[in-house]
Amino acid sequence: MTSIRARLFLILLVSTGAIWFSAAWWIQHSTRVEVERVLDARLAEAAEMVSSLLSDGRVELSNAADAMAALTTRSEAGYSRQLSCQIWSLDGTMVGASRSAPAGRLTQADSGFSETVVDGERWRVFAEVNEDLGLRVMVGDRLAVRDRLGSDVIRGLLVPALAVLPFLAGLIWLSVGQGLAPLSRLAKTLSARSADNLE
Repeated sequence: MTSIRARLFLILLVSTGAIWFSAAWWIQHSTRVEVERVLDARLAEAAEMVSSLLSDGRVELSNAADAMAALTTRSEAGYSRQLSCQIWSLDGTMVGASRSAPAGRLTQADSGFSETVVDGERWRVFAEVNEDLGLRVMVGDRLAVRDRLGSDVIRGLLVPALAVLPFLAGLIWLSVGQGLAPLSRLAKTLSARSADNLE
């Protein structure tokens, strides 16, 4: 009976574990995609905000990049989520940059999203063209910080789920034991009878 219980336990544990880890992989993948989507939306909104402020004359060109950086800074435990901004004229001259921006050009792309390496660091960048002012606004995020943020979110979801696994294994073991209890009682009853008792 013990071997049947152990076999059933292993089958159920492997099956449940496969389903559990498939669900964990799906949660990890979908969470990472959603975090990337939200962070990309933040880049685009920041670039559009700077372009709009410049078009409306609500902020001076020399202060625009730092004003945007001040508005979008997020301090979290262990890292700072500050976007970097560069403003370039369409003829290729830098006319403004936030203090956190790298010295090199954030992206060579004319507009939209791109990933680049600047001064040895990987960046995710959104570029917005303001044709009226003849400017290109670039807002970037360091991918190392972005990856760490995504990992922290995923860890917060998966660690509690993994902590439950030993309890799940114990519950499966007890459930298999309870399910096999009538069979175990029958086996004991039969083993107590003599071999010629056909009742």
